[in-house]
Amino acid sequence: MAYASLIYEKLEDGVVLVTLNRPRLLNAISRHLQEELHQVMDELEGSDDLKVLVITGAPRSDGRPCFSAGGDLMEEAEEVEAQQHPERERLARIARYVSDGDYESGVAAVCSRLERLSMPTIAAIDGVCTAGGLELALSCDIRVVSETAEISDLHIKNLGNIGGSGVTVRLARTVGAAWAKEIMFTGEPIDVQRAVAIGLASHVFPPDRFLQEAIALGHSFTSMRPSALAMAKVLINNASGLDATKGLLYDSYIASSALGSEGGAWSSRRK
Repeated sequence: MAYASLIYEKLEDGVVLVTLNRPRLLNAISRHLQEELHQVMDELEGSDDLKVLVITGAPRSDGRPCFSAGGDLMEEAEEVEAQQHPERERLARIARYVSDGDYESGVAAVCSRLERLSMPTIAAIDGVCTAGGLELALSCDIRVVSETAEISDLHIKNLGNIGGSGVTVRLARTVGAAWAKEIMFTGEPIDVQRAVAIGLASHVFPPDRFLQEAIALGHSFTSMRPSALAMAKVLINNASGLDATKGLLYDSYIASSALGSEGGAWSSRRK
């Protein structure tokens, strides 16, 4: 399948590399890019041969690195301008979120689906990574960063809001409440070594190696049984919402169910 806003590459051993490719607009996540990311995930979910997803961003036209600056603000401004009563529309959207727990759209829907993918996902980050770009990266299982990465959250500082694609929840769960508040309140890029220290990133590498190392990490997962990786991912992702007793029971139940059925729900597709 041909893509216009991203580059899709199948590497060895079932690793897929997706490069956000709107460099002139800092890889902003437009509606079309959202659609293409959903198409990528359709293919990943429908294949037994694809095992790991690595996401990165194309460098800017002047060669400076960039992961993503977030949502496409020009598109968002056009939507607001087209609304006769923008404040009423915002309130209606908020009410819909509150009343319908399954309602998600735009970047939020992409992030949630990415988080739920059964395979391991890695964000390979260099240059600007902020707002919706940070939300996309937080939806990945692991983040590998370059020494020149500029990770921040500019929602409050530049836009006067908190975003809408999960940054408050996912950032706090990843680095803790205090660091999440500091990152969001200041809008300043966090030092990459500190990002590793607080758990925002797992590894930091020189710019000429970070993508290679992220892909190598992905390759290290491909020899593992995909159904076991999927089970571990579901359990870890849900552990923060359970107390220790319930979490251990959940872990035991899922593991026992999988072991007790050789085909089983977990291994029916991803053996």
